[in-house]
Amino acid sequence: MSVVRSFLGSIWLGLSLPLYYIWAAVAGTATSVREFIWPRGYKPCNELADALVDACANRPAGQSVRLPWVNSSAATSLLMNNTGRLLSYVAITSGWFGVAVKDTGKGHVAKRSYRYYYRRSMTGNWFAEIWSVPKAGVISAILAIPFVDMARDVMKGRADGHEGLLLLVAGALLVLCFLPRAILGRGTHFAAMAPINGGAFGGYGCAQVINWGAALGGLSYLCLAIGAEWSPTDVASYISDLMDGFAVRFETTAQNKGWMLTALLLPLHYAALALFGMAWTVIPAAAFWYVSLRFLEARKVKAQLESLPFNSNQAAMYGGSDFEVAAELRAPQVALGFLIYLGALLGVVLYPITSMIAGLF
Repeated sequence: MSVVRSFLGSIWLGLSLPLYYIWAAVAGTATSVREFIWPRGYKPCNELADALVDACANRPAGQSVRLPWVNSSAATSLLMNNTGRLLSYVAITSGWFGVAVKDTGKGHVAKRSYRYYYRRSMTGNWFAEIWSVPKAGVISAILAIPFVDMARDVMKGRADGHEGLLLLVAGALLVLCFLPRAILGRGTHFAAMAPINGGAFGGYGCAQVINWGAALGGLSYLCLAIGAEWSPTDVASYISDLMDGFAVRFETTAQNKGWMLTALLLPLHYAALALFGMAWTVIPAAAFWYVSLRFLEARKVKAQLESLPFNSNQAAMYGGSDFEVAAELRAPQVALGFLIYLGALLGVVLYPITSMIAGLF
């Protein structure tokens, strides 16, 4: 009897252990994705920001100031120069910046992570969270790029019935994710990103351009969806065909290269596609931001700085800083870049809406 129990125990261990690791991997991935898109458990800690204001405003010019918040996983804390100090002072004093913290674990496994927000009064609100360039780029690419051909088919009258409902969902998600951030970041993003620790990972600069592009693209999708046919049956059929195609492709690849190699290569393949799609959103946004739009934003922040209590120490920090260079620059590229940016929004991103309006005249 003991031999039988030992044999059954061996079988159970041989089955349960791989299943446990598979389940742990799936659950961990799902948790990471949820935290990436919709983090929970963060509590406001704006008192840390309040303590930073005095150091940013009154320490001697040229002296670096260390940010008081840093994730447990980070190696170092960001040291701010004169430009960072001035922008942080404007953002915190004006109520344009909020910070929240989340503590997990205890003892030697305790971890601390931070999230940043466009408004102090909205600290902890997901709709006001400041997204980095990689995060905004990945989410906008996933929600927008797969539906570009569908939008084109609807505009040309070649829709098959599934496009309307899918464009409605994609458009609603784009507007939900990006329009609040775009509005809250208007005129404040340039200053609000200064006190963020961890900008080395992709940065936060052109994220505001991505926010506007994705939000307005979502409005275009919604406009097309309103005039298209909504057929849940066709959507179900379309998704079923996609799943069947994926299953066939997976099986064919597995037969040629083996199951283990296929299970490794396919996720890498789709990750590469996501990165390629992200490049289509990030590269144009970065070009507009660094060539033109950041200079316009810097002028607005300078006007805000002048409206706040401004001492001689801050004047010394401003002189010769990168902030001064950005705010004082008057060059043809700034106006030309802004005009091209408006043209891209009206002629590409908002083309379904602008063409519909033009058709009324």
